[in-house]
Amino acid sequence: MHFRLSSPKIRHSYDNDPATVRSVNHQRLKSVSARLASTIAARNIISVIQRREIVHRLDIADSSLGDEGCVQLLNFLESPAGRRCKNSLTELYLTKNGIGAKGLLAVSKFIKDNDVLRELCLSGNPLSTNADIIAQFTTALNSSRLCTLQLIHNGTLSDTFIRAFLPSLSTRYLRQLDLSAINITRAVVPTIIEYVTSPRCRLDRLQCNANSLTLPGAREIISTIECENYSLFKVNLDDLHIDEHDGDGEERTLAWQEGWRILNNATQRNLMSKMRVKKQAIALLLCSRALFLRAGMLDMHGGAPTFASVSTLNRISASIKSNIISAPSMFFKLPDEIQHEIIALLAPDLSHRQRMQVVAFAADMRTLPQLDKPDPEPANTAHLPAFMRAGLGRKADSTTNIPYEGSWKPPVWWECACPEEDRRYCRTLRRWERERRDVWLTQVGCDVWEPEFAVRDANL
Repeated sequence: MHFRLSSPKIRHSYDNDPATVRSVNHQRLKSVSARLASTIAARNIISVIQRREIVHRLDIADSSLGDEGCVQLLNFLESPAGRRCKNSLTELYLTKNGIGAKGLLAVSKFIKDNDVLRELCLSGNPLSTNADIIAQFTTALNSSRLCTLQLIHNGTLSDTFIRAFLPSLSTRYLRQLDLSAINITRAVVPTIIEYVTSPRCRLDRLQCNANSLTLPGAREIISTIECENYSLFKVNLDDLHIDEHDGDGEERTLAWQEGWRILNNATQRNLMSKMRVKKQAIALLLCSRALFLRAGMLDMHGGAPTFASVSTLNRISASIKSNIISAPSMFFKLPDEIQHEIIALLAPDLSHRQRMQVVAFAADMRTLPQLDKPDPEPANTAHLPAFMRAGLGRKADSTTNIPYEGSWKPPVWWECACPEEDRRYCRTLRRWERERRDVWLTQVGCDVWEPEFAVRDANL
């Protein structure tokens, strides 16, 4: 098996990326036993990784890894020798590698508490339908910061996998879930509906095409998205195996066209509302920093304000000495109700809870970025106080450096490779800034529009 960064036949946008390792499957591995081919493939991949200064993307599809090779490779990445690669690896493609239950457990161990990996592709692998193994995989996924999960063309998964997977899926960071051509039927439509209507679903994209959901099943999902989902803005339910009892061909065509129209309107609504919420949350953060952030914002116990009401700030502002920073006294002399209304005018599309979470974040000095020069090591590039991991009310541990939760920063040599005047066009730097912003929006719950009535019902 040979590994190289580009192929003369099939070129990708990252062919010239020095941090990408791609594999080209050698036909001679087909003539040896699967176990031997698995070991050879894993050793070759590890050898290439060790020669790279940094690895950002592992595109090792169709590499004859199998379970044994997958375990060997991921164990290496967990070891001290491979830790540098793990701390910079954001994309992992394991398509068509014959990965089963044993390999899926190794993947679960690798992604558990992994705040660097962004994309994981397990398409074309048999994986497992064992409930315990699926539970371990889902638990690990919930603890990670994975944004994209692809399980396409895994025909052995079927309804059994969906029934065990979706009810336990609760990660807030997953944005794209691909479940195309995995042999699911209309029987799991209620399971899909339960997930997309729950606050656990923060997906932007859901792919369920090339399955047997049927036309009535697809229409149920579409109707649910229209009425109760405000997150999804791209949904694919095409190429379904339509039942013979769904009417004649013309009726099915008209029904699907109407369903597509409803789905398109709903996803466009969600996309626009998400854009407004994110934009207003950032604008509110800027205003709240100037209005609420003071040198004496921490209470006597060192905790952050809970912001059950804005009146908390009135008491804190009154205790600020005039020789530190003068408080905007006119605002704080207003009644609490008017203060809330003013804040609401700054971000009208945010729910009350979202606004208070943004204000609470802005009012805590511990959330300000450090001015020190970051460490070039990818695993220790930037830091935030510990309370951002556990919630707004937790006291920060000044003795521990905690990396930005879920952020990825390229090494200094990569970030600064562009001339100063061209850095504004650097895709790597723009990606890093975008991900830091998206992580913050997720932390304060401003990654999706929240109807006020749904928030009130959730608190009851």
